[in-house]
Amino acid sequence: MLFRIGLLFIVAYFSACFSEFVDTPDKTYFASKEELNWTDAKNACAESGLELVSILNTKEQELLETFLKEYQLIPEYRWNGYWLSGIRYPNGTFYWDTTGTKVGEDVNGWALGEPNNGFKREHCVEITLNKGASLLAWNDYFCVEERRYLCQSPRKDGPRGQDLDDYSYLTEKIDLPVAKDEYIIPLDFVNTRVQTPYV
Repeated sequence: MLFRIGLLFIVAYFSACFSEFVDTPDKTYFASKEELNWTDAKNACAESGLELVSILNTKEQELLETFLKEYQLIPEYRWNGYWLSGIRYPNGTFYWDTTGTKVGEDVNGWALGEPNNGFKREHCVEITLNKGASLLAWNDYFCVEERRYLCQSPRKDGPRGQDLDDYSYLTEKIDLPVAKDEYIIPLDFVNTRVQTPYV
């Protein structure tokens, strides 16, 4: 009887811990149902005994892509990605926060033209659809924006990241120029495209 009560407690505990994740039989990766900013996503993973996903080599990139495809979790469109553990440190270099290794050191998953540090505030890494393709790629984006996120079981071996003393620069509010819910093209933008004449 005591064994059954203990077992029920364990099942209830794990159900509560993992209820914010999409239900899959995979025990390595966990895709969130909810959208959070990067800092809250990092904390949500940690509260569940997990960590935000870091991708240290081609094999890990392929395993993550297989997970997303197999369980039909591929983002629907380009601006609907998942947070990973990558952040731009104050020195300008991207590191996987969970391992302390440079992003892209042994595998380059950046989308074409990324990272571009738009508005000098794109400090966090998401995985999303590549521009105009059905391939997954990394993009730097505003950490304060809410995204779904990917957690993984903590790494047993390999490098471990060391928390920064201050993550506040990731939560700086961004005031994007907006007009009628659309971005305004900056005044210094120069259109170099040749206009095709009407025939």
